[in-house]
Amino acid sequence: MNINTHALEISQSTVVYPDGESTVTALDKADLSAKPGELTAIIGESGSGKSTLLSVAAGLVTPTSGRVEVAGIDLTGADDKTRSKVRRENIGVIFQQANLLASLTVREQLLIMDHIRGVRMRPQRADELLEQVGLANLGSRRMAQLSGGQRQRVNIARALMAEPALLLADEPTSALDSSLSQEIMALIAKLTREMNTATVMVTHDRRLLDYVDQAVEVRDGRVANADARVSH
Repeated sequence: MNINTHALEISQSTVVYPDGESTVTALDKADLSAKPGELTAIIGESGSGKSTLLSVAAGLVTPTSGRVEVAGIDLTGADDKTRSKVRRENIGVIFQQANLLASLTVREQLLIMDHIRGVRMRPQRADELLEQVGLANLGSRRMAQLSGGQRQRVNIARALMAEPALLLADEPTSALDSSLSQEIMALIAKLTREMNTATVMVTHDRRLLDYVDQAVEVRDGRVANADARVSH
């Protein structure tokens, strides 16, 4: 990806779903861009369309109209094989629930991502990431031995294993208390800058806007700029 290219460009994207004999417009000519090294927050009420917007960014939902590019690759009209390849190679996802495998160690949670991508496993890469998320000495532990905050750190490291151009986070702090939420957000913001990835996060918590570079608000499927208080 060219360093001047947005990691994500969503342009005039509309998503319309059938609803019986009528239709529902989940997104209405939405625009969203995300640059490498910057953290973007998507905020909005339940049912506003913010999850649809994140799904469009992930290549999981194809807009009825409009254009979507990830890492300079046009997903508009792309087939399933191309979309899957872009997701494997260019997109990392931090899930709301960590969805970690109880049978695997912390290090193995990361290495399995190389296996899924069909590339040679990189234990050094895994160990470097664990150090960056503050789990340097916990690689051999299993999930039952970790706290909730530690599991979310594994979730973050796993999402970064493929060195993605675009990092998507779906309510990454919703299962954490206020103190841990701030801690995890500070970590995500730090890694976004250090790894020069573009991070797009859905959140209900406006207190977390202290950590972001830009914020957009989704209302009734429409996207508008929102206040963001940048703390770095």
